[in-house]
Amino acid sequence: MKLFTVATKEEGCFDLLKHTANRWGYDLHVLGWQQTWKGFSWKLDLYIEAFKNLPSDEPVICVDGYDVVVIAPANEMYKKFKSFNRQIIFSGQRYFPNQRWIQKLADQVMSFDLPKNIDKGPHNSDSYSRPCMGLLVGYAGELLKLFQNLMVIERQRSLNDDQTLLNIYYSNFPNSINLDYKCLMFQNLWRTRGGVYGKVSSKDKNAEIEVFYDKTIESIRVRNKQFNTDACFIHGPFNLDMELLLKELNLSSPKRNFKKSWHYWRYSIIHHIKRAIRLYISFLKSY
Repeated sequence: MKLFTVATKEEGCFDLLKHTANRWGYDLHVLGWQQTWKGFSWKLDLYIEAFKNLPSDEPVICVDGYDVVVIAPANEMYKKFKSFNRQIIFSGQRYFPNQRWIQKLADQVMSFDLPKNIDKGPHNSDSYSRPCMGLLVGYAGELLKLFQNLMVIERQRSLNDDQTLLNIYYSNFPNSINLDYKCLMFQNLWRTRGGVYGKVSSKDKNAEIEVFYDKTIESIRVRNKQFNTDACFIHGPFNLDMELLLKELNLSSPKRNFKKSWHYWRYSIIHHIKRAIRLYISFLKSY
């Protein structure tokens, strides 16, 4: 399967993504290499141009370039995708589990309000009910149309944030997107220790995953304890430090550098902090 990512230089887990993609038989395509970073909506422009040159019925995977690792073969991923019988599938993400008030605030800041008239799985505060731009799969033609629609919203609102664009689109067209909310293909991780720069380890009592040896592929991988599913990709969003988990998987942990952290803060965290301030001011003016 073709695997697409956007990366402008060597940072974070990029080397590990290349290594594991090659190990498990994926055809990795890196977009934006050695170009000047232009923001998160720029990623969509790169995907659009790339997918214009692909057969519309070709299945492709899109992943974040600096915090995603492959842990299972391409043929397994392909079989799982086909079993869904859907055009586009996003990884299901949870954030601030068991902290409902923070999660509700984050939903508002990220322009997301989960529709109540659909049933794509459990929607409690601890569920994987939010689509994540960091891990997704679909047919090239359908993804091309979706990303073009997201860019229409971008031209209208100038958000420069792919995740917020997806949230807005999903809240308006919920039936156009399906979620892997049981983590069959994708496992978005949440911190098990630490604060802002949280860490994740399967050995912590509140871990959502466990590490085991899969005899079928003769490799160590992760299993979601809630659904008993074995994902093909793991993703450490929100600047999550995966070093402990990677060691458990016998994978070399890349050196984290300050530039990667500041890059994330500048283009994502600070963006949402500013948006939260604007929403708060608007709230005050309404009274």
